[in-house]
Amino acid sequence: MLTWLDLLSLLTLALAIAVGARQGLPFTIAVLVAILGYTLVALVVPVGTLPLAVSVVIALLAGFGGAYLAGSLFLPRLNPLLEGIAGSAGGLVWGTLLALAIWVSFPAEFVASSGTLRYPSAQLPLTIQRGIIESPFANTLFNWVNNQPLMRRILLPHLR
Repeated sequence: MLTWLDLLSLLTLALAIAVGARQGLPFTIAVLVAILGYTLVALVVPVGTLPLAVSVVIALLAGFGGAYLAGSLFLPRLNPLLEGIAGSAGGLVWGTLLALAIWVSFPAEFVASSGTLRYPSAQLPLTIQRGIIESPFANTLFNWVNNQPLMRRILLPHLR
C-alpha cells in the first residue's frame, strides 16, 4: 500500500511531466543544463565548505542559468506533438530526480552497535518514520542511492 511519502513523490513526478509537456523542448534543455550544473558543483565542492545560503544560491543560479540559456536559444518550434514529447522527456528526468530526492532525503543515522546505517533516523517523529518504513520504495531507493557513488554524492551529500 502506498504511503503519504509515495503519493507526494509520485505527485511530484506527475506534475513535472505535465509542466514539461506544456513547456516543450526549452524546458528539457533548461532541465538538462540545471542538472548538469548541479552535478558539477556537487562533485567539485566538498560538503560542508559552503554555508547553506551559498549552496542555495548556487542551485538557484544553475536553474536560472539553464532557463536563461534555453530562452536565449532561438530554437525552431516543433509541431505540438513533438514539443509535448520532448518536454515530457525533460519532465520525466526532472520529476524522477525530484521524486528520488523526496524518497531518500530524510535523515539517516549510523548505528554504532551494528555498524550499519539506519534509514529513517529514530530521531524523526513516529508518523514520519512509519510513512518511510511502510513505503515500498523508500528503503530500497535509499539503499540503491547509498551504494552508487555518484548518486550518493548528488542526493546524500551529508553522508560520508
